[in-house]
Amino acid sequence: MPNQSKKVYTWGIQSSQICFMMINKLVTVGLLVFLLMSLQLDANEKKIEVVRTVSAQSDTDTAHSYFTSLISLALNLSEPKFGEAQLVVSSEPMTQGRWFRLLDGSAYLDVVWAGASISRDVDYRLIPVDLLGGILGIRAVIIRKSDRHRFLAIKSREDLKGLTACQGQHWPDTAILEAAQLSVLTVNKFESNFLMLSKGRCDYFPRGIHEGYSEIEQYHMLNGNDLVIFDDFLITYPFNMWFYVDKDNSALAERLTYGLEIAIANGSFLKLMQEHGVTSHLFPLKKWNNRTLIQLSNPLHRPTDGASSWWLLEKYPFYQQLKWDGHNP
Repeated sequence: MPNQSKKVYTWGIQSSQICFMMINKLVTVGLLVFLLMSLQLDANEKKIEVVRTVSAQSDTDTAHSYFTSLISLALNLSEPKFGEAQLVVSSEPMTQGRWFRLLDGSAYLDVVWAGASISRDVDYRLIPVDLLGGILGIRAVIIRKSDRHRFLAIKSREDLKGLTACQGQHWPDTAILEAAQLSVLTVNKFESNFLMLSKGRCDYFPRGIHEGYSEIEQYHMLNGNDLVIFDDFLITYPFNMWFYVDKDNSALAERLTYGLEIAIANGSFLKLMQEHGVTSHLFPLKKWNNRTLIQLSNPLHRPTDGASSWWLLEKYPFYQQLKWDGHNP
């Protein structure tokens, strides 16, 4: 088994200079230079592949550590075939829109993760293994604690039409909700969703069941307990989560695909989900029985040939109830 304990570095784009530092550790300029030189020498001597990805979008973006752990897992499992690789994480928070601009031509980023959309699938190269096993479109909602009684009465899409959701401006979810004729308030920064909800500018913040619980715990630590997560009903739509690389980066695409497929086959993918702080609450899956499902279509979804799209979703107790127009997994 390849070494699983490699260090992860961060890097920033400032005034056209690249700097490196250890995660969560302040370092001097001299040490930064030394770190950069050491990593480059290491890469030259051992032919280490450096793979650059994004930073967390905010302090409440708890899912970031899950996806970077998954990149590391894929790189480590593919090491015997492709050689050693080093994951490097940006030190600067960015919007999803900027992620993709910096991914163009692998100029500053090599891999990002995001919900699928037709434009992303066409403009970039997706890695056809769903990073959440197909559950990205299974959504609980974060609400104001004082509104819990109001949400207990919601049973259908029609009941949601008098309310406003908060979503990120560049998220495909925004278009999905709007296509379902639901009102959406969009924001540029991730943490603004919580702020707008707390201030009453919107009524609910749909979050994937893999991420919302750890996010609300982090919010409580930083901002108080005026918001809670509500999962008596689940908003559902077909929605995949992929790694994306530049269109011409076939080598990294092949490597990540290979590593993720091994991770599914040997059980290490599922083990990561069961043990990671962001996703461990999903298990056992039988806990998701007896939920009201509010099912929406996804006009941005297109089936991906040969993809491992729903490998975990199909194990959920409500899977057979899903009837997504033209896109039933």
